[in-house]
Amino acid sequence: MSKKTRPRRGGPPGTSSGRPSGTSTPGTPRAAAGDTLGRSEADAIVQRVLSSLWGAIAAGDPLRAELETSTCMAIPHVAGQRDPAETQSFVSNVLVNEAIRRQTPDGAAMLRTLMSLGTPAIRKIASRALGELTDSGIYPPEWVTEIGKVTPGQAWRRYDIFGDDETIAATFSYGETEHAVVMQVDLTGIPITTAIGVASNAASLIEAVKHVDDDVFDRAEQVDLAEARRRMEEPLARCEEESDPARSADTVAYLPIARTRIRRLPVEPFHVPSDFTAADRAAAVDDFMKSPLAAEAVAADEESTRFWAEVLTGYSSRTSGEPPTQVGPRMLVHILLGHVVTRFTLSSAQRRHLEPAVTAWVQWSAEQRNLDEAQRSHLIELLPGAFSRFDEAYDDPGSATIRGYASGLAASDVDVGWLTLSVGRRLFALPIPPPDGAQPDVSDPAGRRALVEAEFGTCTPPTGMTSEQFVDAAFGVVEEIWRTRDLNPTYQAATAMMLDGVSRHDIIHRLAGEPAPR
Repeated sequence: MSKKTRPRRGGPPGTSSGRPSGTSTPGTPRAAAGDTLGRSEADAIVQRVLSSLWGAIAAGDPLRAELETSTCMAIPHVAGQRDPAETQSFVSNVLVNEAIRRQTPDGAAMLRTLMSLGTPAIRKIASRALGELTDSGIYPPEWVTEIGKVTPGQAWRRYDIFGDDETIAATFSYGETEHAVVMQVDLTGIPITTAIGVASNAASLIEAVKHVDDDVFDRAEQVDLAEARRRMEEPLARCEEESDPARSADTVAYLPIARTRIRRLPVEPFHVPSDFTAADRAAAVDDFMKSPLAAEAVAADEESTRFWAEVLTGYSSRTSGEPPTQVGPRMLVHILLGHVVTRFTLSSAQRRHLEPAVTAWVQWSAEQRNLDEAQRSHLIELLPGAFSRFDEAYDDPGSATIRGYASGLAASDVDVGWLTLSVGRRLFALPIPPPDGAQPDVSDPAGRRALVEAEFGTCTPPTGMTSEQFVDAAFGVVEEIWRTRDLNPTYQAATAMMLDGVSRHDIIHRLAGEPAPR
């Protein structure tokens, strides 16, 4: 299948809808991510998955026990409940309580597996419950001590020569039994894991990753285990931090296992990526502006041409090691229809000059990277389609709302990594209002105040505070997170509570007064 038609957002190579061939997870819920299950259906799934979990634990198979436990922890996501607090509540009220109720070594084994795979908050709950069982003389079976103690084997990388995405696979073994973890990483934005697989047939999965004959723009190479960790660790952490309703149930289920496996890979001690500075980006823009390829665009509108050159150059070097000319076909579409329309308030001149300026810059970047004719054509051929959709994307009310979160931050030469983190912090402080309600301008303090009042005005205020005082305090917390460019005690406290599984609403509530009533 050609690069033009092969989907890039499905499961990694060797998988089907995110599930690698050879995977043994009979209890995995198959409902589509985003579906909200009815009560009876949810109960049936819970019982089916719990049955598979107890079967795996009874068999004394570490990998199968991990897979089934991770599947159980994914049930809230499948049911449409994506708040970490919902997962924590489910684990505590269903899995942990069931383990305690059984009063058996198998129950202790399940708790020990949760301690290996869970978030800090879940580990704490499971550890406390396991302590209750051991105090009663009930201990997990001996095989449980092997959970997570895998031996890394080899790693392979399959990547797009334009830098749009890559797939990393690494093998691990429990004694003679080998399995593999594979993840697909989207590089069009800040690198993030989009799909995860765990395969019991490691050899077949590695062969699938290595097979690139069907795509002239893909390459494959073996990488050392430390490099595999470097390429997997941060994208996976971002995947955990971001709640994506389109994420498959399989990816959610495999995520805890991927996290534990990455920790078993060696750390790359001497890797120092080539960081491209603001000065490097400015020099690249100047080179472009002086080039023959830019001459016509510069003559028509020099200021707008420089604006677009700075936006493209800044985005293409947003992560360590990426040069200011690095851009791929999907990344170009993402820059224009995602990054620009949600970050920059454009002048009419900038909008008019979009096509000539961007086309010239893309041709120049292809020349800088010595791309051959086929590669240049593939890079440029989708630009007309992106240009034709730009006005609609920019004028979309949703794009205008999100642009409010970048107000005062987005300059054409801004550091894109910093901008992404800053907008993410503001989105945490004040989530995007639902589209069916009022849409206050979040760039205006009065608009932010209206949203805070709508969210917290009906809360029971902490003792000693009136409702008005509490809303004032909540607004103060939101503003502290919104306005401060550097880390501050308020945001650090919020982050610590988030890692403990506290919901965003309750975090603001606590910082404004005391814990919210439940």
